[in-house]
Amino acid sequence: MNSYLNIDHIGITFPTDKGPLTVLEDVNLQVAEGEFISLIGHSGCGKSTVLNIVAGLLQATKGGVILEGKEVSQPGPDRAVVFQNHSLLPWLSVYDNVRLAVDQVFKKTKSKQERHEWTLHNLELVHMSHALDRRPDEISGGMKQRVGIARALAMEPKVLLMDEPFGALDSLTRTHMQDSLMEIQANLNNTVIMITHDVDEAVLLSDRIVMMTNGPNATIGDILHVELERPRDRLALAEDPQYNHYRAEVVKFLHERHQSAGDQAPSHAPAEGAAAQSNVLPLPASTSRLTSDTGKVLEKTRLELGFVPLTDCAPLVVAKEKGFFAEQGLDVALSRESSWANIRDKVCTGMLDGAQMLAAMPLASGLDAKACEPMVASFNLDLNGNAITVSKELYGQMLATGVPAIDTAMGSAQALKAVIDQGKAAGRKPLTFAVVFPQSSHNYLLRYWMAAAGIDPDNDVRITVVPPPQVGHYLRAGMIQGCCVGEPWNSDAVAQGLGRTLITTYDIWNNHPEKVFAVTRNWAERNPNTHQAVLMALLQACEWLDEPQNRREVCELLSAGRYVNAPVDVLEKSLTGTLQYSSDERPQRVPDYNVFHRYAANFPWRSHAVWFLSQMRRWGEIDAGADLKAIAKSVYRPEVYRAACDALGHPYPEVDFKTEGEHEGGWVLMSGDEPIPMGADRFMDGRTFDAADVEGYLAAFESPVSPENASVSA
Repeated sequence: MNSYLNIDHIGITFPTDKGPLTVLEDVNLQVAEGEFISLIGHSGCGKSTVLNIVAGLLQATKGGVILEGKEVSQPGPDRAVVFQNHSLLPWLSVYDNVRLAVDQVFKKTKSKQERHEWTLHNLELVHMSHALDRRPDEISGGMKQRVGIARALAMEPKVLLMDEPFGALDSLTRTHMQDSLMEIQANLNNTVIMITHDVDEAVLLSDRIVMMTNGPNATIGDILHVELERPRDRLALAEDPQYNHYRAEVVKFLHERHQSAGDQAPSHAPAEGAAAQSNVLPLPASTSRLTSDTGKVLEKTRLELGFVPLTDCAPLVVAKEKGFFAEQGLDVALSRESSWANIRDKVCTGMLDGAQMLAAMPLASGLDAKACEPMVASFNLDLNGNAITVSKELYGQMLATGVPAIDTAMGSAQALKAVIDQGKAAGRKPLTFAVVFPQSSHNYLLRYWMAAAGIDPDNDVRITVVPPPQVGHYLRAGMIQGCCVGEPWNSDAVAQGLGRTLITTYDIWNNHPEKVFAVTRNWAERNPNTHQAVLMALLQACEWLDEPQNRREVCELLSAGRYVNAPVDVLEKSLTGTLQYSSDERPQRVPDYNVFHRYAANFPWRSHAVWFLSQMRRWGEIDAGADLKAIAKSVYRPEVYRAACDALGHPYPEVDFKTEGEHEGGWVLMSGDEPIPMGADRFMDGRTFDAADVEGYLAAFESPVSPENASVSA
């Protein structure tokens, strides 16, 4: 390889109270001109330290960095750095922030007019020409990051260094920024070294992925060559086997590093990126303290918990913003993730302590321990919250069939069946529907709805996976004709005039489980008191959320860019129980669209778990011989939930299973001497589900689909 940039056997050691600490040891990497390199690894593995040595912000104790034959000894304009924080000067306009860098670098070599034109050129590269006169507080987070990149590019650096530049952005903006970066690099042939914690981002952007071992004494553990043709189309790559192979290799490496190191980094290890700011290491954090309510010693107090930007991430946001985590002695950072695959991977590999997850995701982890460390779920975050939305064109076709009661679950499914039959007769391609993840209520309830009308979900339509914030864009582009997604993305699609909501998933299964809080089994066993403290905080948050007077406030919290980043009025549509099914129709009342606490919503019913597993069996995802109740018992852990309730004095169900589908309205569950009000739980076709008779339940479906063709494109 032509060595344009040579990171030559660098190492760095810092003095500490406990003696010398070697953060990096013998990091050796040759980078070709125009190459895109991603650094990935667990927190504390020295990624930022490597970047800052290349930038000249830190001096290596051993080895050195050579760029075009010259040793790097200090910062310089040939190496521009883009941090997660854009670092724009708030009193300067967009134009002036970039012009300042241009003047500093080119004052002696370019005329005033040339510097002006060069500033405009670089802002045009990042599509910010429309906002030249705005100040940073007048533009969005994604736009600020674009300006930061323009400022870096304007210096004409030989190497662009990026320290997780998109980590603070919402998933949709992050997608746009990734596409912009690929476009810029293709046009300018920049050499780029980027730190990321996002596996999909690393595979999409990189020529090589450099995977770091855990610190201290971190070094390069492996290098993955990504031989995917450019330009890269993220939509095509989602189903490319080579792309998924690369992705699996990175996840496997991170998982192995997590297993070898355990959950906790040494207390004296420097925080990731600490060296970028100072040569002085941070003081060690305390490793335990007493909780405010239980008096138990917490095994771990600083946690990073993941979420996907949806309205039902609200329990985590409220627990942090209203101080419920803090009351339990927990210092929690929330990490917004772009997809459910990222959530799964980061929890599996220990990059997150725990996360909001789709209710079926932890169950899938119990089926293949090689793919992911087994997980446990002891807390259900909410009920309901999803809907099926179709394009306006498809809705018009459904109306034209003349099928009655199209506003009901069965009527809408029958109308769709009629459209599909017409399409087959005319030789048209199958319709494409999006779900957010294969193992999700979205997938299984969409299939349940379709199959109830005689639609074969594996042959009559195509089901693909799309991250929740992107479904509107897929509808606009005509790449999907319908989707089952959580809020606020149905309301957002309706508000933009992109589609029409047919029904909510409540109409398919009243008060179905939706999201859970999950951790790995290993984490739960290592941190039982911390686990209980998290559940106690979430329980208090969910109780607060179900007070009607608090719903407006939570909409304002969720609307922030670091959370869902959606308008308050869009969030209110579901959270206040008023849903806009169409942009030209009056809103309708759906009072139980988002349930966070009432109806024993937070209890991890093992009967819910077995129902999800029965659907995996129904659609050929698991073997007929699998012991579904045993899997459910290993993953869903109501005993931890009950301990949290005992500590708070809350009532809880004393049984783990119940028959699903028996109640068309409210009913009462007796728990000892205390009644617990429960909600309706009927299915759209009137069936009931008893976890003790899964075989009989599945046999009762009139037209089971052959499992040979069962799949969801991921």
